[in-house]
Amino acid sequence: MSTAAPAPSHAPAYGAFLARGFLAWLLIAALETLHGIARMLWLSPLLGDELARRVAVPGGVLIVFLVAWLTVRWIGARSTARLLAVGALWLLLMVGFDIVLAQSLGFSWERILADFDPRRGGLLGFGMATMLVMPWLAA
Repeated sequence: MSTAAPAPSHAPAYGAFLARGFLAWLLIAALETLHGIARMLWLSPLLGDELARRVAVPGGVLIVFLVAWLTVRWIGARSTARLLAVGALWLLLMVGFDIVLAQSLGFSWERILADFDPRRGGLLGFGMATMLVMPWLAA
């Protein structure tokens, strides 16, 4: 029977990839918040609020992809299941963050839900859904 320690692994311990995924999400949330502020300050006055929100979705998706691409190796989720778990974490956190932020800014539930409803011109749901697969795509 050997008492030697197991060989060190370069992958983070189980669960550590979710903690690192959370830290990467904090960066996403900060950048998306700045993106939203820029949209409200510069794009909304030019295009109107509704069109500006639709036009800004691809930029938000690009932000998420770039953060995923820059952090996916550091996060250390090596399998498809773990990459999708990180994406699910990002999706749940971002939906919650978006709702809390919108409520704190005084938006009604009707306005918040309209952003997610494509029948009412909202594309935010599509943008948010891409978060699920971004770590996997970036890997």
